[in-house]
Amino acid sequence: MKGFSELRFAGPKLVFVVFLILFLLMFLPFHVFQSETVAYTQRVYSNIYQKAVDALLTTLSIGYFQWNAMFNAFETENQEFIDSMFEEILNDISPVRSINVIERPKEFSAADDYELFVANEELYAYANVRDSLADNTTERFVVMISIDKRLVLESLSMADRISFSNKGDELFAYGLHVDIKGYDLYNWLVFHAFASGLIGVLLMMEVLAIAFSRYHHTQGLQTTVYMWELQDPYTTYHSRNVAKIAEILGKRLKLRKKKLVELVNGAKLHDIGKMGISTSILRKRGPLNEIEWEVMLSHPERGKRLLEQFKYLGKYIPYAYMHHEREDGSGYPLGLKGEEIPFEVKILAVADVFEALTANRPYREAYSFPQAAEMMTEMPLDQELVSALIEILPELETELCGRNPEKCWERS
Repeated sequence: MKGFSELRFAGPKLVFVVFLILFLLMFLPFHVFQSETVAYTQRVYSNIYQKAVDALLTTLSIGYFQWNAMFNAFETENQEFIDSMFEEILNDISPVRSINVIERPKEFSAADDYELFVANEELYAYANVRDSLADNTTERFVVMISIDKRLVLESLSMADRISFSNKGDELFAYGLHVDIKGYDLYNWLVFHAFASGLIGVLLMMEVLAIAFSRYHHTQGLQTTVYMWELQDPYTTYHSRNVAKIAEILGKRLKLRKKKLVELVNGAKLHDIGKMGISTSILRKRGPLNEIEWEVMLSHPERGKRLLEQFKYLGKYIPYAYMHHEREDGSGYPLGLKGEEIPFEVKILAVADVFEALTANRPYREAYSFPQAAEMMTEMPLDQELVSALIEILPELETELCGRNPEKCWERS
């Protein structure tokens, strides 16, 4: 990992902010998940709990309090029978905590089988005593039942998620207050969020390291080419001007931004293979001899080998290696023709030739823009690109005239 070596570029504050953001992005969904879990538990378990309590009271009402024997015992005040039945209920139905006979409360109607109510966070119910056919109801007395709310909860296997509490944050069935447990993942999630934040920071630093490395390699080599060109008044700004021409032409051709950036960077590096060639050859005023020409023809191969030394600059190799290829196969070093030459390299070739023709050289004066464009129509270049170049000549006048004001666009 190169990441931490680039910490000086990012800064501790940025690292901390990225870590905190990633930590919270992992942790906050858990908080939402817990909230949703609690709400779901409250809603579903509350409904189940109510149905269980209603089923319990329905069982008591039908099984014990709508029964001729119980009705007659109430009518005749047979306390012994009533007590025996109550004892049976307490023994057989565990959620019933207590059961008593009381005078009918004014709020409890004789028309209902039972009525459940809450007092001091406890469950109670009134139950009417009727004969078996429910035709007659005791008028004076009713049964009051105390229900053990916790035993009902345990019978439904809910006690591990729900606990009754007078100070509970959630409202449960019948308005009872409860505490509801979410999933116990807090410790695991803190660790997971911390690890995610740390991994995210490391990945960010690695991306920065790669980005800086690519940037420094690309910019470093471009600067080296530029400094090397400054030594020769005839080639000063050559690569930069070629890049500008290629950029304007690429925009005219509607190249995608990513390809356009690649084309511009490739243009700035296209002559990197000339570095190391003797200036006596590069600046020679007369024609090159056979050996000198062979050395000159080797610069695309030199450029290719140099760029191969940099892991991230492989995409620029075709620009350095193929910019002297021509449509009819007469170029070098591979003798490619037509569609064998990458489209962006064809753009570079047109830009390179145009810049060379419109700049002074030891062996000739610079041609004007129209003269150069006219000459290029007779060369084995992609003529559609040459036509596009002619269309942008006025724009090139603005961008490139500064280096040779006397050879700029000829006005009529």
